[in-house]
Formats: sequence, C-alpha cells, structure tokens
Amino acid sequence: MKNTSQTFVLTMNSPSRKGMRIWTGKNIHALRHCSVKQIGQALIELQHHMNQLQVAAPAPGRSDFLNRSR
Repeated sequence: MKNTSQTFVLTMNSPSRKGMRIWTGKNIHALRHCSVKQIGQALIELQHHMNQLQVAAPAPGRSDFLNRSR
C-alpha cells in the first residue's frame, strides 16, 4: 500500500457560516470540502494520522532523544 500524504483543514463555526466543515486533498491547493457522507471517513483518517504522529514523536525529556548522534 502506497503511503500518500493527505492535507486536512477543519473549519469551525464562523459568523457567516454555522457548523463544521472538513476540507481534504493531496495538498493545500487541491482541497475539496467533504460531503456529509464523507465527513465520518475523513474524521477517522484524520484521527489515524494524528495517532501516527503521536507515536512517532519522541517524548519530551527522554535522554535518547538528545543523544541520537552517538
């Protein structure tokens, strides 16, 4: 399975528009807003990507993080 990057933009309530919208695409210039049917899947993908980032990020204060070049 090819690992392609995905861009997500979440907009919340604003004075001119009520409700949440999710925009997704291969890059910031190719964003398209998700339909009501696609929002659930987009949120699942977004959560999955956030979980991967948390696992990949080193914990602050870990000694092996500071000594990687050794």
